[in-house]
This record gives sequence, structure tokens and C-alpha cells, in this order.
Amino acid sequence: MFFVIFQLLIGCAAQSDRSTSDAIQSQKDAKTLDVQDSRWQLKHFVTATGEIIPMLEGTAIDAVFTNGKLTGRGGCNRYFGSFKLKEKTGLSVVNPIGSTMMACSPTIDEQERRYFDFLAKVDAYQLGENGHSLVLLNKEGKSLLVFDVLVPAALENTPWQATGVNNGRGGVVADKNTPLAVATFAGGIVQGKAGCNGFSAVYRAESGNLSITAVKTTRMACAEEGVMALEANYLKALTQAVRYEINGDQLRLLDKEGSLLISFIRQTQ
Repeated sequence: MFFVIFQLLIGCAAQSDRSTSDAIQSQKDAKTLDVQDSRWQLKHFVTATGEIIPMLEGTAIDAVFTNGKLTGRGGCNRYFGSFKLKEKTGLSVVNPIGSTMMACSPTIDEQERRYFDFLAKVDAYQLGENGHSLVLLNKEGKSLLVFDVLVPAALENTPWQATGVNNGRGGVVADKNTPLAVATFAGGIVQGKAGCNGFSAVYRAESGNLSITAVKTTRMACAEEGVMALEANYLKALTQAVRYEINGDQLRLLDKEGSLLISFIRQTQ
């Protein structure tokens, strides 16, 4: 009888140990999934002196952590790299980070370089209440990059602001005028501003396919340098679009070869 009771006690202890181990592993997995299950959009930078640097108007930087892979958009280019989760809330980004080579304005390029430099210094992360925010920290535990969770946008009933427009020579470019081009899709009509003039057009969208026709514009002439060229390229690119992609807070219009025509971000209300 004593032997049987002893065996039962050992069995209960082992089961308890397994339950505790499973619970601890579950907590670790939950913490990992909290970081990896969302797309994060950068809210601002924090310098070594504590200065907060907001995002440039009309730009967006995001990050996705998935199975050791880090991907996203750096404000101008797509980037890709890898990361490692360490004990507790440790996280490091493995360098170097690769990216596409699209040319943007000097200020946007500078912001993107700052982002990559800050990523290289990351040593830990901190999740906000309800997992709606993410802070990446350096080795001293000081904030570097502050993100908000990004809820994917929809094509329709979302105000979109251009971040890059195909110049007709194979390049998608951006300058100080680019954010003037905006669009909203709703009820079969897309309308907005092409840079100088207001425009409207008929569109059809289904399962990622898109067509834009019957474009109408106002007839103003703007004197600001580059605005009319932006408008001409923007309107031409709209009518060449045959597909669209939405990635978090960003919209891309593509031509029949899959080349990028216009990139947008969801416009801040």
C-alpha cells in the first residue's frame, strides 16, 4: 500500500512539473506571438538625449517580425533582414539589413538611414497595454523606436496620400510635391487632387484587380515648380493601373507587368 501511494505522489509531482513547464512555455510563446502577430507602424524616433523625432509628413515606416525574419517599408524602400528573440524581452536585429534601391528625396532617404541605424542598436522590446504599442530599446533600456499596432486599411473609404509616382521613365520618385496627390475610392468613383487640380474618375475593383477610366479634372494652372509634371504623371499612372495591393497602411497600384505605378499611405485624419 505504501508503495502504491508513493508512486501516486511521484506521478502527481511529475504531472505538476509538466503543467508548470507547459504554462511557462505557453507564456513564452504568448510573449513571442505578441511581437510577431502584428504589423507595427513607426510613430517616432527617440534620440540618445531623449529628443522625440516624429515621422516626416506623408511617409510611413513599418515592421513585421515573423519566424526570425524582419520585413517592412523604410519610408522609401522595402527592407528585409532577420532578428533573434532572447530571454525575457530581449530582441536583436541581425545586420546588415538589405533593401531595394528606389531613390527618394534627401530628407526621406535621411529618415530611412536613421531608422536602419536605430534598428542596429536594438537590444530589447517592450509591449504596451493590450499589445497596441511596441517600443524597441537599446542595451541601456532606453527607447529608440516607438510603434503603434497597424490595423490594415481597405481600398474604399480610406483617404490615400501619394508617397511615390512613376515618372514615365521607369522610376517611382518622390519630392516635396508628391504628398499633394491624394485619392479616395468610394462607390465606383475615385476622386481627390492630382497635385494642382481636383480630379474624379470611374473605377472597378475586384479581388485585387483594378481599372480606372473616364478621368475628369479641373483646369487650373499652378506655378509651383514641378507640380504640373507631378499631376501629369499621376493621372497617367492612375489610368495604367490594373492591380492593387494593400499592405497594412499602404496601397500600391501596379501595371500589367506588375511594375509599381503609384504608392500611397493612409492619410492622417
